[in-house]
Amino acid sequence: MKLANLLNISGKTAIVTGAAMGIGQSIATRLAEAGAHVVVTDYNEPAARETAISIRESGGSAEAWFMDITDTDAVQTTIERIGKDCGRIDILVNNAGIYPAHPFLTSEDNLWQKTLDVNVMGVVRCIRATIPRMIETGSGAIINLASLGAFHPGRNFAHYSASKAGVVMITKTLALEVGANNIRVNAVAPGSVATPGATAELQAAMALFKDPAELKALEIFNQRIPLGRIGQPDDVAKAVLFLASPMSAYITGEVMVVDGGFLLS
Repeated sequence: MKLANLLNISGKTAIVTGAAMGIGQSIATRLAEAGAHVVVTDYNEPAARETAISIRESGGSAEAWFMDITDTDAVQTTIERIGKDCGRIDILVNNAGIYPAHPFLTSEDNLWQKTLDVNVMGVVRCIRATIPRMIETGSGAIINLASLGAFHPGRNFAHYSASKAGVVMITKTLALEVGANNIRVNAVAPGSVATPGATAELQAAMALFKDPAELKALEIFNQRIPLGRIGQPDDVAKAVLFLASPMSAYITGEVMVVDGGFLLS
């Protein structure tokens, strides 16, 4: 296959969850640029429509759907309708997630349950609904958004890190189970990325610190990145595109860390 075709996913249908803004929006935009018809799904339906419009205005193919990934029946029904309308589902990007900051010792069950319901079970629900369509077409690529938090602990984020560690193992286990169906399952683990949501959560996390030394450590977090800059949503989007494309045809069960080298520091 010629190099020009290795990142070409024309004729493919891609579902991206949480794609109304931030990292998900960049992923949807890149997949459309590579030729896919992108289904932009999000709980924020008006913003999802705006993202789809922006993609179409740039020459891409996209449509928007409301989807609440915490509702099992709704996820099943929505993805079945998408598959029926589009004729196929080739790529699923599980990007939707939450990351509320809270100290472990005062965290309550409802915080853990909500975080796990969105970040873990949301991924499970979307995969279960999508896999049958991929088996029908004889191929597929699933990319789950994990996090640096799955490998590097951070104060006030035990619930979040636990959920993303779960995503890593779901990725690896599922890759074993569906490899024979020519379905690849991989994950991308972003480090610090400049998005409106991440900025808000960082400010919330900083407000929880009482020890000046801890506050200082949080402030210099990004200074420890070897590449010398915070990540951008498109840095993550390009990694997702690689894993969704023929460029990664023999890669499955892997987690690509996109952190500018932070884990090395």
